[in-house]
Amino acid sequence: MTDRATTSKATTSTTIRMSNDFTQYVKILGRGKKGARSLTLEEAEHAMSLMLSGNVAPEQSGAFWMLIRIREETVEETVGFTKATRQYLLKKQPLGINIDLDWPAYAGKRNELPWFLLAALALANTGVNIVMHGHMFDGENRMYVEHAISKLGLVVCNSKGRLKHELETSHFAYMPLAEIDESLGAMMDLKYVLGLRSPVNTVVRMMNPFFANNSVHGVFHRGYDQLHLAACEQLGDASVLVFRGGNGEAEVNPERDVTLGKWQDGMATWSDWPKAEKEHKRLKDNLDLSRLTDHWRGDQLDQFGGQAVRQTVASVAGLLYGVSSHEECLVLADDIWARRDKGYFDSIL
Repeated sequence: MTDRATTSKATTSTTIRMSNDFTQYVKILGRGKKGARSLTLEEAEHAMSLMLSGNVAPEQSGAFWMLIRIREETVEETVGFTKATRQYLLKKQPLGINIDLDWPAYAGKRNELPWFLLAALALANTGVNIVMHGHMFDGENRMYVEHAISKLGLVVCNSKGRLKHELETSHFAYMPLAEIDESLGAMMDLKYVLGLRSPVNTVVRMMNPFFANNSVHGVFHRGYDQLHLAACEQLGDASVLVFRGGNGEAEVNPERDVTLGKWQDGMATWSDWPKAEKEHKRLKDNLDLSRLTDHWRGDQLDQFGGQAVRQTVASVAGLLYGVSSHEECLVLADDIWARRDKGYFDSIL
């Protein structure tokens, strides 16, 4: 047998052995209605560690995530997956700069623009260091924030060096998930094979890859906000805002009441904000990005977009500055918006 054949056989044996370590977790989840159970925190953490190590077969990973998706992830599983991911990312080279706000953006918008991008940029204009990260699925009828960022002339960072540079120069940086870590990107891309989103979407919202002081999470469905805050408590997070946002992004929909969940100072609090728009004002399916830049410059104000930005800035500012009342948060938001650099896009387009 040649050296190459011997090496290949040894590599295959190692992969099979490591994959068999993971098989126990697929069995736990898939034993039927009476035999199946959810994973403990420790089991979830170990399973995620195996997947991130690259020693789990794609078929196993896909089966694992779909079995969990059928019944939805528990708090313990979410904590275990997130702990393993954070430990894994902690081993990578540190960024070397303080991050004020982690802003995951993975949902994509249907029929509307990502107005939350303007909210993030307005906050960044006041000196708040924000890292936004996300993932695009080609062929979907959604506008992902990365698409808007590219079209608007902002930088899509492909290295930590570039990320640090953008933060130092403009206080805002965006990095795709696959650039943060290829394994996590591959887990998200299982959607192309499986046809469904998986609990990985919860993990990437919770992971806070650059260990920011604060995080804001947008969720798709009611109940996930409670799951996120319960997980934050067990993870020992310092400051997190979570709410059911527009199309699942961290953007307040001004046409709906919104319940904001906040984990801060070791306790969870909930605030109900009324909808800002009493009538339907959305320009549905008008995805012309000039609406964003015109509104930013003040050339042509967008009624729906303006309220979406204002309410989103208010919600995040409340987290950053420890303000709870809706009225006080709006005062903060108006001041932050008034201080934006109206020529910001002129310098990059």
